[in-house]
Amino acid sequence: MGIEELNMNMEGEEMEAGSASSPLLDDKNPFQTRNHDLVRLKGYAFDGLGNYCHKEWDLVESSGKEFCWYHVELPKGNQKLSQSTQYLIDVLCPPLKLQDILSLVSNGPYCGHADGALVFRVNSPGPTSSKFTFRLAARVTENSVISVSLGRVPRLGFSPVGQSLLSEIPSVESPNPKFCRSEMRERNGIVIKEHVLDFLLTMNHSEEADNPVPKSVSNLVVHVIDTYMDHLEDVVTNLELELDSIEVALDKGTLYITTQKLGK
Repeated sequence: MGIEELNMNMEGEEMEAGSASSPLLDDKNPFQTRNHDLVRLKGYAFDGLGNYCHKEWDLVESSGKEFCWYHVELPKGNQKLSQSTQYLIDVLCPPLKLQDILSLVSNGPYCGHADGALVFRVNSPGPTSSKFTFRLAARVTENSVISVSLGRVPRLGFSPVGQSLLSEIPSVESPNPKFCRSEMRERNGIVIKEHVLDFLLTMNHSEEADNPVPKSVSNLVVHVIDTYMDHLEDVVTNLELELDSIEVALDKGTLYITTQKLGK
């Protein structure tokens, strides 16, 4: 993941480290769907030996030691649950049946077997446009995993280790723009801006490029759940920081009002 991409992502509300390395994570969906500007898809194929490659969206299961993973990112917005259901029908049918779609998108927690597959989902109440509304569901078979999330889950995918920002040699941004480029050439490092450092310091995990490649379907399921938990921890951490800043601002306001009253 390059420093320019991280800077661009930091300007938005969400950031997924390492996403530039995957052709399946572009803003424009490469697969032909009716909602290609809204729904994001990514697919991976694993050989069971610690290697992976990006996979076309054919929803075909692997065989033997090999397995595959198809992930759907539903858009955050004010759409109804029926609209999300239509999104999934568009990208997962066929081969999935209506009962499979409903088990992935319905409200409330669930874990059980459906049509020969293990299906689980977890979600929280609230409008889908809220950054505090979370949904994750998965359909697991012997050689494939189909997962669905509401919005982007950072570092959920995989990318080459060499493209990780954490593997780069950092350099401090110079206050004088005239010396910035020459210092970069001399130190042969990448300038890390202050707001990027602030973000990295609040992360409870490493980057996408550091994700170990799963060697089995069970390893992949653990990876998906662990990454989702990291995402929740990041949201809670950011909320705590926001509450701390609000508390400080209130304290300053209270002190100012008290000072004004004492002055009178």
